Amino acid sequence: MTSIRSRPRFKQVNPRSAEEIKNQISSKLKDNTQGIKGGVFSEHFHLEIIKKEQHFWSPHLNVTLEKTDEGTILRGKYGPNPTIWAIFAFSYSSLGISFLFTAMAGLVKLSLHQESQILWVLPVLSLFILGLYIASQTGQKLGVEQTFRIHHFLEESLETRIEIA
Repeated sequence: MTSIRSRPRFKQVNPRSAEEIKNQISSKLKDNTQGIKGGVFSEHFHLEIIKKEQHFWSPHLNVTLEKTDEGTILRGKYGPNPTIWAIFAFSYSSLGISFLFTAMAGLVKLSLHQESQILWVLPVLSLFILGLYIASQTGQKLGVEQTFRIHHFLEESLETRIEIA
């Protein structure tokens, strides 16, 4: 989980039914001594660190359950708190759109042989994008210990090993 990916994920086929998996997770959450809380719903469940141990970069795991003939497919995705993820996604989008329109305006002026000093904004926007990326990677590293706790909790609950892709 120390890869360059911003949101590690996994996909695994489990021979148990979705109901059995949900029951295992629910019972493990009730007997929890590892500081993990979560919610179990009809087609998915989520796991996170308890409030008193959470910090800004604490991870969140969402797992969807898909019934198949072989059992149940578990698709999991680790990430920050959904609010934090939304802030980063909005920031990346805003910076990307700003970069695009600034580049278009500057290149149009340049092609018309006019002064295009607006192009000097592009390196600044690039630095902001790089800074945002570095902040997200730093946050992922700060939350890695808690990510491992959640992952081990899930593996213990399901009594199986789960490989992160």
